[in-house]
Amino acid sequence: MGYSTFTEEQIESFIEIAQEMGIGPAIRNLGYPKSYHTAKKWFEQRNVDLPTMDTLAKMAVDLRVFYSDKEKLIAAQTVLDRCVETLMESTLDPDELNKLANAVHKAIQTINLIEGKSTAINEQRNKDNTDLAIIDLLNEAKARNEKTKETMDSNV
Repeated sequence: MGYSTFTEEQIESFIEIAQEMGIGPAIRNLGYPKSYHTAKKWFEQRNVDLPTMDTLAKMAVDLRVFYSDKEKLIAAQTVLDRCVETLMESTLDPDELNKLANAVHKAIQTINLIEGKSTAINEQRNKDNTDLAIIDLLNEAKARNEKTKETMDSNV
């Protein structure tokens, strides 16, 4: 199986699109290259700065463009993709592994939040008269049990 070859025009087109939308979305949009590593190599060979979340976010703010849920899901998926690639490509020290795990956790939380599957549960409970009556019954039963236990212990 041979390596894919790309024309200079394809590479330049990819770099231009990746600078606007990010490497992961550009790969999904164009269908090439097959790996983040190859895309990164193209940027490095041409001495072009890789797009980062900060540069893409700044560009969106400058354009007054706000990401929809679809773009946020794509960005979170890109974070997950990049984390998996990093995990597979290199040996990580404990600190780097911790940072990678935190990035994965945050990306998954973001995806769950957007999809309406939030893992954080905020709940308020108010005690009404029924709850108070049940608590009174439980306290009475507990008092009876203790009295019965004391009576049994004194008979022994």
